[in-house]
Formats: sequence, structure tokens, C-alpha cells
Amino acid sequence: MQTIWITGGGTGIGRALAQRCYENGDRVVISGRRPDPLAQAEQDITGGKKSNRFWTFAGDAASDDHADHVVSTLAAHGFFVDVLINNAGQNSNHTFDEATAEEFEQAFHINCGAAIRCVQAVLPAMRQRRNGAIVSVSSVLGHWASAGSASYSVSKYATTGLIDLLRQELVNSGIQVLGVYPGFIQTDMTLPFVEAGSPKANLGKTPTQMADAILRALRKGKTELYYPFYVPWLIRFHRWMPITADRIARKVKH
Repeated sequence: MQTIWITGGGTGIGRALAQRCYENGDRVVISGRRPDPLAQAEQDITGGKKSNRFWTFAGDAASDDHADHVVSTLAAHGFFVDVLINNAGQNSNHTFDEATAEEFEQAFHINCGAAIRCVQAVLPAMRQRRNGAIVSVSSVLGHWASAGSASYSVSKYATTGLIDLLRQELVNSGIQVLGVYPGFIQTDMTLPFVEAGSPKANLGKTPTQMADAILRALRKGKTELYYPFYVPWLIRFHRWMPITADRIARKVKH
């Protein structure tokens, strides 16, 4: 049985991951800033039964002590985090002109800073045991920024940099590093900004489909996951023809 810690585990992709991992017999730990979604996820996933295989921690993963609190509480019960999934995220969907400096700082705090704190908390035990996995969910916007999601894009570029850094740092350590780059996934965060029936909406995948893809990539020992199928092609298009790609992106916002 593995202990799997999922940040942003109360809704969306995080909740779908928690559901799948619990069904697979793993010990699931979910955390998030809002206690109500965490409690609802626990209720739904466990059927309302208290289980030693399901733990919830409400708090800000990017704060000074939250990540350490999660790890130390688990350790006090004899559990170590085998898999950390950095999934917490927020997107205000503002352009550069609309976003304030504070919004950029908050986006980094939630989308990248939390991942840094959580990795720092779990890494010492993983290094000592020479085993574990660190999964960080970035975005296609962490390779090709969107003018309509300025602070989110910048923070996800930072997350992509963190993934690359960890992969280099942990070569030959026994610790798997997996970077995840989703396209449009149908979550509460993304649906308000996508027009129903639009090409983008029609290409969207469910959180469960995304969760299944992440767990498959973990089992196969992958280092990168681009999902759905069109994501790597979009990134290649942007690299090969950046000016043309950016002009098209400005016209097709939704």
C-alpha cells in the first residue's frame, strides 16, 4: 500500500486522483485551502465511513508550516509519503493589463510556491529511503503562455522550471519525477472560461480521464505526460512557428 498525498485534492483532477487511488487500495491524503470540498470528497469517496486510508488536511500548502505539518502528522502514525502529487492551482483568467502585481504574486504562491514547499517537506525521507515519486501538474500554458491567463501562465512556466530542476537534481536517486502538462480539462476552474460547443470545449477531457492518464504514466515510469493527444502538437507548433501561432491564439481565445 502506498501513501499518496494530493494537493488540491477536494475538486477537479485532484479529487478524481483521490478516487482512483482509494479504489486501488492506496492510502490517500488530500489537502486544500477550503475544508468543505475536502470533507465532501472524503464523504463521497469513502461512503461516509472513517478510514485509516483516507486523510484530509485543510490549509495553505505554500505557507511556512502546512506541508511540514502534513508530513510530521503522517510520520507520527508510521506513514511516509510515497507519492506526492502537486496539483493545487488557481486561474483568474485575466490579461496582463487586467492582472495586478499582487495577482502575479498570488498565482506563483498557489501554483508553484505550494509545490516547492511540499517537495521540500517530503524529499528528505524519500532520499533516505531512495524511493518515491514527485508528480507536478503544470499546464500546456507552462510551455505556451495564454494572453488571457497572464498570471496563471507565468506561474505555470515556473512550475515547468521546477519540474526540470527536480529531474536533474534527483538523477540516480531512486525518486521518479513526473511533469504533467494538461490541455483543457473540464473542471470547475476551467469551465466558466470556455464557451459550450466551441472547438476547445469539444476537445476537453474529464478529470477522471486526466487522473487515469497520470496514474498510467506513473506506473510506466514516465518523466513527462502531455494530455490530451493534441497538447504536444500545439507546443511543437508554437516552437516551430511562434509568430503565426501567437496570432492564431489571439483570434481563438475560447
